[in-house]
Amino acid sequence: MRRVDQIVNTDLGSYLRQMRERVRPEQMGLRTSGSRRVPGLRREEVAALAGVSQTYYTRLEQSQTAHASPQVLLSIARALDLGADERDYLLKIGTPVQDPHQSAPQDDQLSASTKMLMASLGQVAAAVLNYRCDILAWNSLYHRLFAPHLDFGVPDDAGRRPNIIKMNFLDDNVQALYSDWAAESESNVTYLRFISGNHRHDPRLAELIGELTIQSEEFAALWCRQRVSNCIEGTKLFDHPVVGELELMYQSADLQDGNILKFYHAEPDSPHEAALQLLTVDLDSVHQR
Repeated sequence: MRRVDQIVNTDLGSYLRQMRERVRPEQMGLRTSGSRRVPGLRREEVAALAGVSQTYYTRLEQSQTAHASPQVLLSIARALDLGADERDYLLKIGTPVQDPHQSAPQDDQLSASTKMLMASLGQVAAAVLNYRCDILAWNSLYHRLFAPHLDFGVPDDAGRRPNIIKMNFLDDNVQALYSDWAAESESNVTYLRFISGNHRHDPRLAELIGELTIQSEEFAALWCRQRVSNCIEGTKLFDHPVVGELELMYQSADLQDGNILKFYHAEPDSPHEAALQLLTVDLDSVHQR
C-alpha cells in the first residue's frame, strides 16, 4: 500500500538525486580531476558540504529514510545550491505531514467579499482559482482572453469546471494563445510541483497529476525533472486570435477564503492596454449594427 504522503509523487529521494545531478562541482568550489562517472556532485560530496555522514545522506536519497530534521534539510539545501522556492519545497516533502488523514480543505466556495471583488475588476482579466488551479470564477475579460470557446458559466458547474493547467496542456485553443508555449508549460509544471508539496494528502490533486501524465507527453517529461518554482508574478506574451499580440503582466494574491486571485493587466497607456480593453467590447453586437 502506498504511503499517504507519497501520493502526489513528492518522493524525497528522487528529488535529492535530481538536484544533486544538476550541480557542477566547480559551483561549490570543489576541485575535479579526470572523468566523473555521474553528472553533478557525488553523494559523498553533498554529505561533506552539508555536514552529515555519507551513510545518512545515502539513506535519504535511496528513500530508506523518509524524513529529516529541518536543520539537516537546510544544510542539504545549501550544499545543493537550492533557490528559495526549491528549499521551501524540500522542507515540505522532507518533513512528515502533520495530519495525513486530514481531508482536503473545502476551497471551492467563494466568500461574499471575493464575489464583490470580482464584480469590481472590470479593467483587468481576473479569475479565482483554488490551489489545484481549478477556475472557480472569472470575469468576462479573463473569459474572452483565455477561453471564449467555453461557456461563460462553466466555472459554476463543479463537473465541468476548467482547470488552467489542464487547459494549457490539453486544450489546443489555449495552447495557441502563448507565443512561447514551451516556457508557459514549464512554468505550469514547476508551479504545480511547488503546490503539491503542501498537499501531499490530496487525492484530487494526485488524480490531476496522473491524468496529465497519461494524456500529455510534454507534461510527463517536465514533471519528471522535478523543477520547482512559485510563479506568482511575471510577464507573458500572447497571440490572441481577435486582438493580436498582447504583452501582459500577471500577479497572484492569496484571498481570505483560501483561494487565489489571478489577474492580468497591461502597461498603462500602451498599445497592449488598448488591445486588452478591446476585448471588453461586445464585438458581435458592434458587427451587427
